[in-house]
Amino acid sequence: MTLDTIVAPATPYGIGGIAIVRLSGSASLCIGGKLLNNNSLKDKIVHQKANFFNIYDKNQNRLDEVVCTFFKGPQSYTGEDVIEISCHGNPLIVDQIVSACIEFGARLAEPGEFTRRAFINGKMDLIQAESVAALIHSKSEEGNLLNLRLLSGELSKNFYDIQEQLIGAVSSVEFEIDISEEELQPKLVEELSEAMAVLKSKIDNLLGSHRQARMLNRGALVVLAGKPNVGKSTLLNSLSESDRAITSALPGTTRDTIDVPLLINGVPINLVDTAGISNSAEGLEAEGVRRSVDFINKADLVILVNNIFEPTENDVPLPDNTPFIQIINKSDLLESANSLHKNVSENSLLVSAKTGKGLDDLKAQIKKSLGISNKLTDVLSITTARQFIALKSCQKNIEAVIALLAEPEITYELISIEIREALNSIGAILGKTTPDDILNNIFNQFCVGK
Repeated sequence: MTLDTIVAPATPYGIGGIAIVRLSGSASLCIGGKLLNNNSLKDKIVHQKANFFNIYDKNQNRLDEVVCTFFKGPQSYTGEDVIEISCHGNPLIVDQIVSACIEFGARLAEPGEFTRRAFINGKMDLIQAESVAALIHSKSEEGNLLNLRLLSGELSKNFYDIQEQLIGAVSSVEFEIDISEEELQPKLVEELSEAMAVLKSKIDNLLGSHRQARMLNRGALVVLAGKPNVGKSTLLNSLSESDRAITSALPGTTRDTIDVPLLINGVPINLVDTAGISNSAEGLEAEGVRRSVDFINKADLVILVNNIFEPTENDVPLPDNTPFIQIINKSDLLESANSLHKNVSENSLLVSAKTGKGLDDLKAQIKKSLGISNKLTDVLSITTARQFIALKSCQKNIEAVIALLAEPEITYELISIEIREALNSIGAILGKTTPDDILNNIFNQFCVGK
């Protein structure tokens, strides 16, 4: 793809046992030889075999004792000649080696440039490239397993199958337009209708999988909501096992949202404590309520918090179809407040954020309400908003084709246009027809060494 050679640390900055510096490009062997004090690497290094060397800068100062592994293109991560240098994990040594490589002709890699070269050189498609970043940032075991399956190409195969079926469909339609006599394809409408119905079902399933995959990779947004002084902040502290939120017996302590990332029963969530919902709020308190409502509208799950002194009817405005859990907090006071049992709904969980009573039941209910299944990784899922938007567009085209096929007068020219638009959407998902600005946005989110 290019004549220049790039270099970057492939391990995080910081002190450790070892660090890795990665070179990729046509001059990798030449630069590697210069690091060996102008000795040729061609006779000393073998594809996929580790070798022990001393390396030097241009002034022949020894930098470190390292292990070099050579990957001959195209049998490498990027498809180009790649050298990975394993050195001692001192950031100063890493910087010296990177600087020496630049002095010998390499340039510092841009974020995601190694993976971008792998994509452009045909080593992976865009779904696999996105799964690399998702795997690095995944927050759960289930997320790791899902992204490993995507990296191996399992989801890509599904999209290539969809692409192949669409190509077959548009070929039949355009044959009908250009060449066919009626008797050559007497069952064309019936066969196309069946094929489109199968494709729509497959696409619907993939779209339906997006929410759970997104939550596994990025964390579900779980919002604590309720009136002032019902114990939301204490509940956040108990669930996160921290003193993240300030608590007080006085109402209105929380004026702004507070969020804490944590794992609950293996599910990554962003738990958000919000200001108490009050119709009489003014000034700063009113702004806190407005922000609370914004988070509630974006939530994957809302935990409606009451306490035993409040009725279970809640003033929190919930969006349609947003799952919620209703809890009664401060249940540790029930023994001394038996007359207040009437406020406890059958559909509410009894919890004491102060003593921890009922928290295990609440955690189990959070996972259940989010719809996270232990068998999620058995299902192939789209994982990014970009994939979701493109597949949604494809779905609309397929639905348009189904509607056109149901009309008394079949307009094959319109059907052909819709199928070709669906093909373009699949091509965008795989990276075959993706504009450069979208590619730049995807790979700029990677770390430099990947």
